[in-house]
Amino acid sequence: MKNLIQFTCIVFLISLYSSNVFSQRGYYEQELEMPFQPRFTLGSSYYSSQGDISGPKTGNLLGNIGFNAGVRFNVARNTDVSLLFNRFKLSESSATQFSSELRSFGLFFDYTFNNIFKKTRISPFARVGLQSISYKTVYWDEEDVRTVYPSESSIASLFGAGFALDVSERIRLDISVNNIINTSDIDMDPVEGNDNMMMVNFAIHYDFFTRIPKNKNTIDDSFYSDVNFQALDLEDTDGDLVADIDDECPNTPQGVKVDERGCPFDSDNDGVPNYLDKQLNTRNGALVDEQGVELTEEKYEGMYEYLAASRKYAAIYNQSEIKEGDYKDINDYLIAKANEFNKEYNESTDSENVVQGLRYKIQIAKYNTDVPEDIQVKLLSVDDLESFTQDDGYVIYLVGSYTSMETVLNRSNALEVQGFDEIYIMVDNNGVISKYSPPAPPAPPAPPAPPAPAEENIVKKKVIAKITNTEPIYRVQIGAYDKKLAQEVFVGVNNVVHIKDKDGLIKYMAGSFSDKKKAIEYMFEMRARGFKDAFVVGFVNGERSIEYFAPNKKETNYKNSKVMQEPESIEENISFIVQIMVGPENLNADQMQKLNSLGEIKKERKGEMYRYFAGTYNSIDAANKRLNEVKKKGYLDAFVFAKYNGKRITIKEANQIINK
Repeated sequence: MKNLIQFTCIVFLISLYSSNVFSQRGYYEQELEMPFQPRFTLGSSYYSSQGDISGPKTGNLLGNIGFNAGVRFNVARNTDVSLLFNRFKLSESSATQFSSELRSFGLFFDYTFNNIFKKTRISPFARVGLQSISYKTVYWDEEDVRTVYPSESSIASLFGAGFALDVSERIRLDISVNNIINTSDIDMDPVEGNDNMMMVNFAIHYDFFTRIPKNKNTIDDSFYSDVNFQALDLEDTDGDLVADIDDECPNTPQGVKVDERGCPFDSDNDGVPNYLDKQLNTRNGALVDEQGVELTEEKYEGMYEYLAASRKYAAIYNQSEIKEGDYKDINDYLIAKANEFNKEYNESTDSENVVQGLRYKIQIAKYNTDVPEDIQVKLLSVDDLESFTQDDGYVIYLVGSYTSMETVLNRSNALEVQGFDEIYIMVDNNGVISKYSPPAPPAPPAPPAPPAPAEENIVKKKVIAKITNTEPIYRVQIGAYDKKLAQEVFVGVNNVVHIKDKDGLIKYMAGSFSDKKKAIEYMFEMRARGFKDAFVVGFVNGERSIEYFAPNKKETNYKNSKVMQEPESIEENISFIVQIMVGPENLNADQMQKLNSLGEIKKERKGEMYRYFAGTYNSIDAANKRLNEVKKKGYLDAFVFAKYNGKRITIKEANQIINK
């Protein structure tokens, strides 16, 4: 046993020397580009029998030397599997003696603890394995009578531990001490008993196949030998209990509450953290100043001078010669404003002289009565929507402008998926809109089929999904009027859409933007054209969302150039509110993300807690629709309540008031 310990020490010292010799080589910190990282293994072992026969040869280093070979695979981080073949000889003597030739084949699992000695290439590892051993033994008794036994086999398990040295990315050296627990009698001594073995193994593993990345340079660890990487991983400069390595806001002031990313809480998502926010309940998507306070129109113009379109168009907006009271009709007034505006800014707006050729458009709706509110929102959520009034009094709503029929059909399919179930292909011949008629097929021998109905030039499909636009679309609402405005009013205006409301007024929208600042600039342009109450409204996920700079009074509607005020109806005094939950003011990041997925959310203080709301609606149907969306997001306790003239009432009472 003494020589066994000496042998282990000698090999270990050789490994330490190799660690110094090869310390500048290799790519051992880099990930290789081959799965399992196969390596060939070649090694030598010293075996010591722990059976019934023992004697002087037990300590003979030259007596029980064997070798092993095989292949090794990396199957997981720090975990390797080896298939090894071993061949060795055991011979011991006392009063009796034996000699055995042994062969084995086994499967071994190694786990390397490479996080213990971080500054060296030496790592401890543990090994377990199972092997099949075949052996043939010669036995001599005390009278020197020799007995040769036939070949036998047994199963043995192995448990060991050792040290590994990463010489380079391709080469690894192992030294281990192993205990082999056998299930048979190898020395064939009359005193029957299972003969175990001790083994000291020295092996080299070489990777022939794995490709070293070409663009990676050799890493020299000596440059970083004095760096305490563990301390760097735990460093927290701003003391917010989020390590710098994970901190997305590394300079948070002391004492400020942060989320798991290390960033100060921003409960209203306006970009200004709570500890700096002077208006904690800002509307979702509102424009705010550096203190988190929602911008007024005047302050907006002061902060964003490069977008202050009201200044740019001041000469037109303040034209003293063009006064509303001087015109008998709103059309005449707006046409005068449009002409003056186009003369100053849009000299090339004479589109009548531009010949575009035939274009294809897609009709998605058609009305000669008022358009339901939910349909209005659905239509206005399509970014390239246009409206045209036909000779029969119908207003048709079109999208797109294409020269290819293939493109038209692809867009039609997309619109069907979005829930538009009455789709027709139309032809725009320089402003003249007509229905597309596909070429007639060659007449078959059989009698011709009866003609298709006039409105069936494309198959209608059932609505299968609600339209969604996760990115907001911003439009400028320029006014609502009791009669249709003349086409000349809108020369030079893009994406004009007019929709008849349930109150009989015709509501006009202009423009279509993904950037709210550009939409606000366009709002100022519309005001300069005479639409004094123009404001911006956003549409997202098929819902009308935030408004910017809407007038406090009701929308202006015109009749013979006089401002009319619609009397309030009972329904306008009743509102239906969707309440999501009651919770603290500052929610965690996951809760905030879940709430934000619902769109615009408002909250109201109630004692020490806050009530969170998902919208206020004029009808119970719209509120219940919103309630279903909220519950699908996981807020199963959400509910709807009603208010009448600002006082909370039951849903039943609200229905009774409406149905009077």
